Amino acid sequence: MRPFSAQALFLDFDGVLCDSLEECYRSSWLASRDGEFTEPPADPPFDSAYRRRFDACRPFVRSGEDYLIAHEWAASGRIPDGQSQFDESLKAAGTEALATRKAALYRVRDALLASHRPQWLSWNPLYPGIAEALRGQVNNPWVWILSTKKAEFIVEILAHQGVRWPLERTLYTGTNRKLDMIRDLHTERPSLLIDDQIDHLDFSDRWCRCYLALWGYADPASAALAKATLTLTQACALIKAFPQHAPRGE
Repeated sequence: MRPFSAQALFLDFDGVLCDSLEECYRSSWLASRDGEFTEPPADPPFDSAYRRRFDACRPFVRSGEDYLIAHEWAASGRIPDGQSQFDESLKAAGTEALATRKAALYRVRDALLASHRPQWLSWNPLYPGIAEALRGQVNNPWVWILSTKKAEFIVEILAHQGVRWPLERTLYTGTNRKLDMIRDLHTERPSLLIDDQIDHLDFSDRWCRCYLALWGYADPASAALAKATLTLTQACALIKAFPQHAPRGE
């Protein structure tokens, strides 16, 4: 990797720190059923072929409501041939319907965390080496988590893994673009962003060096397009080594 004197490190959560596909699969299925679940929540009644189709949609997901669209694809017996076709199904659903789906998903997550906490947390394992890397940066004001998942859920998941990550350095994007949020926080100061969704990255950005995470949910097409990538081993080393005091910019 070419030397780059970054002052801040921003980490995506799902697909970079956390292998949350199981939780997303289960919670979004419950959300599609209007949040109805038994005690404890039943397993989704689908065969392995359905699950493979759902998982195949994961590289195209940008935000939580997209998982409910992934279920629609899986139920149709088809797999989108790429990001553009998946995006067409988002557009066809419409902004209002997507917002309703997102609200339903977060209601389910709130309910599961309140009433089935151990089970829900078990669906959100961290990738190997991530917990150790993060523990060393808990008090580093220059390392942030930036995600389309609400910050409160992230902090709960990390705490379950023995990582007491501060809520104030866990940012929920909402409808904002990640690079815009980074720029607002660190105007014209060099930063790093690691994400597994290539649409969140701009490899030509002057002030934020972007890396595609290869261990998460990025598909081969994204990996081929990415101008900078990291393996899990490289990312853990980068997180561990990130300085406690921000270096001077280039």
